[in-house]
Amino acid sequence: MTFGLRLITTIVITLLLAVSHQRNLLSSRWPKPPVRLPVLALLIWVGTALPFLEKIISKQASLTTIGQLALLYATLSLGGWLLLEIPGALGWWHPPAKILRQLSGLILAAILTLIILQQAGVNLAGLITTSALLTGVVAFAAQEPLKDIFGGLSLQLDQPFKEGDWIQIGEDCGQVIMLTLMNTYLRTGMDGCTLIIPNDTVAQATIRRVHLGTPYGNCFEVGLDYGFPPSQALSLLLGVVNCHASVLTKPAPKAWVASFEDSYICYGIQVWHRDISDVKRLSIRGELMEQIWYALERIGQSIPYRVRLGSPKPQPLAADDPMCADAQRKVQWLTSNALFKDLSQAQLDALAPSTRCVRFAKGETIIRQGESGDCLYQMITGTVEVSQTNSQGQKITFPKLGQHEIFGEMALCTKQPRNSTVRALEESVLLEVERRDLQPLIDQDQGLVEKLARLVHLRQMEVGTLNQQQSHSRKLHSQRRLIRSMHRLYKVIRGD
Repeated sequence: MTFGLRLITTIVITLLLAVSHQRNLLSSRWPKPPVRLPVLALLIWVGTALPFLEKIISKQASLTTIGQLALLYATLSLGGWLLLEIPGALGWWHPPAKILRQLSGLILAAILTLIILQQAGVNLAGLITTSALLTGVVAFAAQEPLKDIFGGLSLQLDQPFKEGDWIQIGEDCGQVIMLTLMNTYLRTGMDGCTLIIPNDTVAQATIRRVHLGTPYGNCFEVGLDYGFPPSQALSLLLGVVNCHASVLTKPAPKAWVASFEDSYICYGIQVWHRDISDVKRLSIRGELMEQIWYALERIGQSIPYRVRLGSPKPQPLAADDPMCADAQRKVQWLTSNALFKDLSQAQLDALAPSTRCVRFAKGETIIRQGESGDCLYQMITGTVEVSQTNSQGQKITFPKLGQHEIFGEMALCTKQPRNSTVRALEESVLLEVERRDLQPLIDQDQGLVEKLARLVHLRQMEVGTLNQQQSHSRKLHSQRRLIRSMHRLYKVIRGD
């Protein structure tokens, strides 16, 4: 073949490899093509056809042999990719282990190289005899590398893990990014470093493996006060972990009494999530422990100190902290609330002491769509996200709520389940008004029921819950139905 034809062939193959490489970047199913060895071999093959080399090198047979060997190596590399890797990646067949493919390619290349050299007149018997002693010395010096090679063969044949799995070998853990003839490469989750572990070490170690996408168990412990009954503590812990966005419902979270310590009861918690990286595992654990603290605070419980001399005493809250709000500050907050701003001063003074401030952690679910409720919340500090899941399973997110805005007001009027899910976007303090807090006011003023019902109905129209295009008569009918519902509800509570 002339120099021009060889050059054209090399250019065409290089372009095809470049296109395949770009396709590999776009589609993970397409196997990465070999580029360096085939292109280098093809360039050598082209170079052996240059006219001026014939004048420099007297033996044309040497150039022909070099060109044939280069073409052979390029063909083997591309042939293995086309005939083995592509069909295997597309699911047409199950390809053999990677190391077996590599060794088979090396053996085949060695056999064909010997055949080409023999045809070129090279004295192979003398070459083999001369290199026998050198081969023995090299084999003796390469005992450790040979162990790694056989370890790699064992890992490829047995396949205890594959690229992409998350494994732990001794104290080292990470995601498998590559398994070569000599080493196993892991990408750690904490610092992003690459761990290079000899295959012999991996083959002899105990391996913990997790497949990507499968549930991953996350266990930790929390100590709670002896004065907190275990049944209530377990209920609180399960309630917190079940509301976390990353925690799976199947398998279901678990909580149990682990041990009785000197100053606290130790509870074990197990949750499951999809992400298996170290950072995500510790992050979810930290978020859950943070939310447990806030949930304990809302019911007047806390995580006890260890019993020891000089135990630190809890620091009192600052005077301007919303959690320390007195009745007067609560009255001021209620007057900024659209539902209660028209109440008389006496009614506000009677309602304020019954309300309470509650605090929620970032990411914590305040109310959940579909659950029952008997209170509304007024935002004091922080921001919350309101969302709904429609009948098709699609999540609809509404504008965020901030200071002085309210949600959950329908719980005061009906026994219908919550129609939205509200989650804290940052640490938030809310003023909670329960249905029973209104009962003394309604007992004194029966007309308050109709006033509250009209205000709730008006708020529904403002936020778009009711259709703005409804006729006046239909709006009145909806309002009267809400008033009747409130009459029945508060009569039941009052015991009439």
